[in-house]
This record gives sequence, structure tokens and C-alpha cells, in this order.
Amino acid sequence: MARKVFISFLGGTNYRYCDYQKNDKSYGNVRFVQEATLNYLDVNNNWEETDVAMILLTKVAKDSNWVDNGQKDKLGNTICDEQTQSTLEGLESRLKQFKIDKQIVDELPEGNDESEIWEIFERVFDKINEGDHLYFDITHGFRYLPMLVMVLCNYSKFLKKITVESITYGNFEVARKLGHGLIVDLLPLTKLQDWTYAAGQYLDSGNVKKLVELKSIIKSDVLKNIVDKLEIVIKERQTCRGLQIHNSTNLSGLKTTLSEYLSDHTTDKSEEPLHQILKEVDKSLKDFDTQTNFMNGFNAAKWCVKNGLFQQAITMLRENFVTLFCERHGFDIMEKDMRFIVETALNIQINHKQNRKDKWPIDLSDNQIKQIDNVLQDSWIKSDGKHNNALIHVYNEIRDYRNNFNHAGFNLDSPSPIEVENKVTEFVKRTIEIFTKLNSEKSCS
Repeated sequence: MARKVFISFLGGTNYRYCDYQKNDKSYGNVRFVQEATLNYLDVNNNWEETDVAMILLTKVAKDSNWVDNGQKDKLGNTICDEQTQSTLEGLESRLKQFKIDKQIVDELPEGNDESEIWEIFERVFDKINEGDHLYFDITHGFRYLPMLVMVLCNYSKFLKKITVESITYGNFEVARKLGHGLIVDLLPLTKLQDWTYAAGQYLDSGNVKKLVELKSIIKSDVLKNIVDKLEIVIKERQTCRGLQIHNSTNLSGLKTTLSEYLSDHTTDKSEEPLHQILKEVDKSLKDFDTQTNFMNGFNAAKWCVKNGLFQQAITMLRENFVTLFCERHGFDIMEKDMRFIVETALNIQINHKQNRKDKWPIDLSDNQIKQIDNVLQDSWIKSDGKHNNALIHVYNEIRDYRNNFNHAGFNLDSPSPIEVENKVTEFVKRTIEIFTKLNSEKSCS
């Protein structure tokens, strides 16, 4: 079973009493912020005896604040407790009230150079178990230690699949103004870091896995809805769901939800930086029409190339040629027989261009021949069409390359992986250029 692990730094300072509060509730007038923080975490009610409070300390901190009567004045005399005028209890004694395992990582170096910092990092990391739930207190994490904690969090998430549940800071200085200290929750900062990493992975590679994993810590139903819709839209491209990409229903829902979220001026300051991240996600969808548009399929191929999905890209290109001519001639784009008519017309035009006499297949009905002939009269296809040569030429190459993919390259003169990558990238660029120009001219058959 995964442990809950509280990790805190202890210094050598003679700490003063402070009433630490959170949301107007007091968690103890204490010398050690660790005591107040464990009360805030409600350890005695919600933690098990096998859960851990881990205190990180140097030899100086151990001698001064871990054991009782550790504080000395300049003459070496023991300093008494300022409130009770009796034994000055160390943190070890104060932690006995909590019914969890208490551990120390002691004799840590001061961290005066890089080698000592790495030693601290490694020793703390070695104490963390697979799947632990970590609760950090960085109140006395002076100098480089807060940075060490942030790096340790990410490193442990990756290698030991830990979860960071809490990062707190006990603000003692505000007591001069407020009359009490504050327990400050810094967890939103590490959550923003998670969002940044996950969104960056999506924007760089099209992978939404990390964003989907964040759903477990998302409280906002709107944010969960955005992630759910984004996952569906990306899976449409990854799995070549041409109809859904063409119709754009899920993409439209995603962009609408994103727009509503980004236009909502939240009062939650911790969500404001997240808006900037989601604006970048929104920008990644700009090439796609929220209405039915055959260019969505070509732009999906472009997206696939950008994210290394070359087989999906070539498949989307080839099938989208057929889809757009089905639409131009009023055919049902999901009807197999209608797609056959268009494919046959395109192949006939390729054969005609290559001066092949067997340009018409056998066993066609009169109606099929009529339909094919009508498609061949399309101004975008017929031999005297303005853009015919470029369109038919690129379709022919795409068709052959798609066949090569489907046969896993078990063909004579099979291109290398780099050649395939470059060629598919070129196909996408040429195809979008051709159809962007054709579409803008609004040519009709």
C-alpha cells in the first residue's frame, strides 16, 4: 500500500513561538512549524501508523533542535523554553503526539558546493518508495533547497510514480502584521508545472496522455470536459477517423468549450496562468474548420506529419481525395459504391495521363459508367482542367506510397524511412497548396 510521507527541513535556529493559521483556523501556537503543518494535514485522523514524517537535518540542526535542551547561549548555557521556563523540547519530543512513523535523514552536508547538493538529493530520493504520496514542508528550506524540492518532485514522479499531495510554507514574518503566522499552500505551483509539461508534450508531439492523466487532480468540471474533448479529437487523427474529422463535430465542441473557459474571468488566481497554457492549445486548432469542410482532412494529414504519424498522414491524404470528389458530385461519402466510382474515375485519369489503353475496368454497369463519366468531366479532374496535371500527379504518388505503407515496405525499390518521411511531408505540402488554390477559385463542374 502506498505510504503518505511528510518531508520537512529542520534548521539550527532558535525558533520562536508562532500561532500558525490557515483559513482563519489555528493549528497550534508552536515553535516548530512541522507540528502545526502535521495538525493542518490532520495526521492523527487520516494517516496510518505506517505513514511517515521524515525530517531532514544537518548535524548542527540535530544537536540544536532535534533533541531536548539543544539551544545554547553565547556562553554555552542551556536556553529554557520562553513560555514554560522549563525544558526546551526538541522536535523529536514534539512529534511524539503524532501516531505515525518518525524518521530522520541526518548528518546531511550543508550543501556548500555541487557535490554536497547532489548528496542531499540522492539521500532523500533513496528514502522515497514507489508510489508514495508526498507532503513537503519547505519553510526552513533555505537557499537552494526549494529548487531541490521541485526537481526532486519531478524526478520522483518519473522514476517512482509518486504523487505530490502538498507543498506548504509556514510564513512566520507576517505575524508582526497579523498577529499570527500563515500556512501557505504552494501546491498550485507544482500543478501548474504539471500542466505546462503536459501541454508542452501535446504541442510538441500531439500526445495527450499526460493531459489525460491530469484529470485525476482536476477539480473543475469544465477543465475535465476540455481534456476529454481534446483526447477525442486527437484520437480521431491518430486512428484516421475521416468522417469525424471531416464533419468536425467533436472539434467544434472542443473549440466552443475552450472559448467559453478562456473568456471566463475567474477569481481563482491560481488558474490565471493556466489560461495562457490553454490559449496555446487553442492556437494548435486554428487550421481546422468547425464546420464540415474537406480541408479538415488535409489539415489532419498535415498535423499527423508534424507529429510523426506518417502512415496516418498518407492514409488521410489518399482517402480525403475520394471524399472531396464524392461531395462535389453529391455522393454519400460513407457509401462504398460511391467511393468506388470516384476511385475508378481518378485511376482512369491516371491511366489516361500515362497513355494506357486499359483505362476502363471491366464489369461496370451502365449506371456506373455514367457516374464515372460525370466525375471525369469535373473541372478539377478532366484533362483540360487548369490544375489537372498537378492534382492527378500527386494523387498517383500518394496512392502508390499508401500501398507501400500497407505492405510494410515489402516491395521492390522500397524507400528508406527518411525518404518516406520527406516524401509524405512533401505530399502534404503539395496537396494543401493545390486544393487551397482550387477551393478559393470556387470552380464548379
